[in-house]
Amino acid sequence: MAVASDHHLILKKLKKKIRLLERKEELARIRLRQALARIRKLSRSYKSKLASKSRRMKAKVAEVQASTYVKSAQEMERHMLQGIETKGRALASALIKIEKKYATRLKKSLARKGKRNGKSKSTAEPASKKMKKAARKSR
Repeated sequence: MAVASDHHLILKKLKKKIRLLERKEELARIRLRQALARIRKLSRSYKSKLASKSRRMKAKVAEVQASTYVKSAQEMERHMLQGIETKGRALASALIKIEKKYATRLKKSLARKGKRNGKSKSTAEPASKKMKKAARKSR
């Protein structure tokens, strides 16, 4: 009987150790789950931080590109306006030269006509003569 009671005591101690080991295992599983949850949470926060940094950098890049486009558009506009202004000045000077040339030609031709006719014509006829001419033409 002593051997049987010893076996019984040893069995109780072993069962107690098994329960203790099972509890430790369960606690280890719980700690592992908690650690994994913490790791997931950290990875999510890290991912979100990286994503926000990425969004900020993309926004900055887009802003820089937009400002570059605006600057280049302004530069092109300025160059085009300068070209237009220089062309306008050239055209204006050419028109002035042409008008002066035309005016001198007109002046010379009028002077020649005046010399041919002996004198230059009067500027306007009296109104009564104009009416008489119109009446004659209508008859």
